[in-house]
Amino acid sequence: MKRDQKCIRWRVVRDRCFVSVVLVFMFFVIFGGVWTVYPVVFSISILCGVFHSIVTAILSIATISFFSFAAFRCAGTPPNILWGSYPAVGKDDLENYTYCHYCSKPKSPRAHHCRSCRKCVLDMDHHCPFIGNCVGSANHRSFIAFLISAVLSTIYVSIMSAYAGLRTWPPLKYSLGHINGVSSSELAWRIINEIVVAFLRSALLLSSRGLILAYLFIASVSLQIGLSILLWQQLSYIYQGKTYLSHLSSQTDNEEEKKDCQNLVTFFGLQYSVTRFLPTFRVTRKRHIK
Repeated sequence: MKRDQKCIRWRVVRDRCFVSVVLVFMFFVIFGGVWTVYPVVFSISILCGVFHSIVTAILSIATISFFSFAAFRCAGTPPNILWGSYPAVGKDDLENYTYCHYCSKPKSPRAHHCRSCRKCVLDMDHHCPFIGNCVGSANHRSFIAFLISAVLSTIYVSIMSAYAGLRTWPPLKYSLGHINGVSSSELAWRIINEIVVAFLRSALLLSSRGLILAYLFIASVSLQIGLSILLWQQLSYIYQGKTYLSHLSSQTDNEEEKKDCQNLVTFFGLQYSVTRFLPTFRVTRKRHIK
């Protein structure tokens, strides 16, 4: 028991550290991007600067808001059912229920106990240390929205940091030397080597603004790849009508998959099918009068 309590405390500390790091990183990207990109954008035209300001504000507010909803909202509370009495058992209210030894109460078939959160979570997908919370029925939609806004934000940051970096990067200085009598393969290798050396030599002359732009570009591209893979995985599970944990259990139980786009529509809160909002065309036939 003492060992389990130490593990739980360590997980809580780990989750809080991850959440703090993620929040600090997001604010650093926002304010660092503002400080480095804004002078370049406003030097082009005021219209470009205003457009960039609006896009930056929308992506920043959306990303931080959805992250807060996913991190600080309850992941999902299982239904409270009266148990231990004859009426509940007689009405089959506890059918397919199992007993949770951690919570000391019945657990619904759609719930799963999380040791990090120390409670049962309804429709639990997984426990994410980066939000310090489980992803369940109550915050799964906010988690997907956070991934979408984060992917869009990283794409925009990578584009703007690359554009601003190219405009502020020191000029490359290189010389190929004598190229007479040099083979094509050796010439190509010499050109590549000279470009790389000139690029690294010019990087030493970068200002603090240029270094931050280079870091923002590398970090945004790296996060863009990882978050896109995670988003694709999450949407594929939703398309199958499953969560990550139910996907693992279905592999062992050999359950049939029910893939349908309607699962995505239902997940995002649309009550009706997509075809309901599409235009319908009726074909009328002319009657022939004899």
